[in-house]
Amino acid sequence: MRWPVALLFGLTLVACGPGCRSCDVVESELRARESDVRQLREELERSQLYNQALQQELQTLHGETSPPGGTEHPPAAYPVRSVVLGRQTAGRPSECGAGDDALQVLLEPRDPDGQAIKAPASLVIQALEINRQGLKSPLSTWEIPPDQLRRSWRNGLFSTGYSLTLPWKVWPSSEKLRVVAQFRLADGRVFEADKDITIRLTPPAQQHPLPAPESAPVPAHPNPVLPPPHPLDLSAPDAVSAPTAQLPPADQGQHTATSLWHKAEPPSPVEVLRPVPME
Repeated sequence: MRWPVALLFGLTLVACGPGCRSCDVVESELRARESDVRQLREELERSQLYNQALQQELQTLHGETSPPGGTEHPPAAYPVRSVVLGRQTAGRPSECGAGDDALQVLLEPRDPDGQAIKAPASLVIQALEINRQGLKSPLSTWEIPPDQLRRSWRNGLFSTGYSLTLPWKVWPSSEKLRVVAQFRLADGRVFEADKDITIRLTPPAQQHPLPAPESAPVPAHPNPVLPPPHPLDLSAPDAVSAPTAQLPPADQGQHTATSLWHKAEPPSPVEVLRPVPME
């Protein structure tokens, strides 16, 4: 009985072989089509979100804060959901190769799909030193205005985002640093990211003097407060009493003032030259 059963099972496999292969081909094609449909759907959602952001930006430029007749809050003009400090965030090597003379930062604002996008904002970078005990102390702080941040945008194959090179304001004394970035959008939203890095310290003998930090000018007070005048003690023995001058009335005009001037100062004598008789 074993041989007929084995022969029948073998014939069944031979008969179903091409059909099973065709089923595998069909299933792989279906999986490929499902992957294409999923990618197209994600691309469509991304395009819709981008169009919605452009419409909101256009309404903001026209002074429309909300759609007419609507009570919903308008969507954000730029769909930023998070910021990330890229791998290029590290110390910049010095030209002489003695250490790192600046901090290099790569900041990537990302949309809901995790793609890096460009958005108008200002940036504050803070570097903190980490000692051996794990304590952190402030080292340097940089404030980047929107114009400078916009010009630092880089779109490359390996890195896309805001690339900044920040010279040290104070030479670091620890190799371990924590970099904290605050990304402040124009609509008031603030995103923060931090990262621990390791730098190369510059030997003290090769540390050139750093420029002094600029001090903010002291604004002038619009209405300066003057100190009150000191009272005159008339009872003091050394007090000098000056006679009160009698001023002429104002209706006498310039003639009175001129006459008083001539009375106060007598005219100087004029030497009269007499003619010499001719002999």
